[in-house]
Amino acid sequence: MGTIQKKVTKTLFLCVFFALFALLTCGCSLNFTPNITGAENINMTPRLISVAEGLSTSEVISSVKSAIVGIKSSLSNGYAVGSGVAINDGGYILTNQHVIANSKKITIYFADKTTASASLVWQDSSVDLAVIKSSTNMPYLECETSNVQVGHDVLAIGTPLSLAFQHTVTKGIVSALDRTLEIQNSDGSITYMQNLIQHDASINPGNSGGPLINSSGKVIGINTLKATDAEGIGFAIPISAGQSIVNRLSANNGYTAPYMGIVAISSDYARSKNFQVTTNGAYVLDVDKNSIAGLNGLMAGDIIYQIDDTKIYSYLDLRNILYSHSIGDQITIYVNRASDLLQFAITLGER
Repeated sequence: MGTIQKKVTKTLFLCVFFALFALLTCGCSLNFTPNITGAENINMTPRLISVAEGLSTSEVISSVKSAIVGIKSSLSNGYAVGSGVAINDGGYILTNQHVIANSKKITIYFADKTTASASLVWQDSSVDLAVIKSSTNMPYLECETSNVQVGHDVLAIGTPLSLAFQHTVTKGIVSALDRTLEIQNSDGSITYMQNLIQHDASINPGNSGGPLINSSGKVIGINTLKATDAEGIGFAIPISAGQSIVNRLSANNGYTAPYMGIVAISSDYARSKNFQVTTNGAYVLDVDKNSIAGLNGLMAGDIIYQIDDTKIYSYLDLRNILYSHSIGDQITIYVNRASDLLQFAITLGER
């Protein structure tokens, strides 16, 4: 993702909403019952699915669909529908956080028409990602984090509108990279969705959490939202944002991600908002005074440009580094503060 993250992010002023918001407010009354009889002959043996080069679109779809699930999230006043994809052994499924938010029970629907329960093991509303663990192990897909280019063919696979439509496939291309969107939450706060992949494969409420897949059958992103006043403008979170946390959870059951306590945006986007930016990095918008970052002296306006030996170009870079560490690890943060170069040695903590 290094070369992608260095590109200048364009500001988009679009009316966009989380897919769950659209589902709950669009007046949708599609009360179809999912058909879970007549199981298809699909190989659900737990394994890494590697797709051979040069396959047709239909052959790629046939190869990957066993790693993709529909999700029913039971709520106190009904249920929400979403999608997910397994990207590691053990039934670890990546989806959107808003799909499972406030869920009382999670049921997943496999491509062979069988179902299983799932439990929530991690969630982060700031990046709209969550990991659930299936009670039944299943196949999983490879991820592609670097070779993503404008014009590449992509497939969106998910469960739009209703569980009756699970494993719906649409096709498009990557339209743009490194999009940043400002999402106004119901409480008036702003969430910054960063480094997004823009594409024109059709997605609808219920596609949330489903994978965006390249022509080689690898996951490049997780579909999260669309422009509601336009056609063919959808967005996916780069898979690198979730892959590192899934890998840690799979390798270390019960892993808790460290918490720094900052809100940051990429320096490119900060420049587009007319902030004073003197170097590339993650521009700190806000700091929780009681967090590790706040207690160690980080401030709003700081630009984090390096952690240990790794350069930082965006907030996504920062999060990926955090997910590679454990609570109690010590890291060195390099900060540009009004052209003064500072270092902070901090011990990572939890929320």
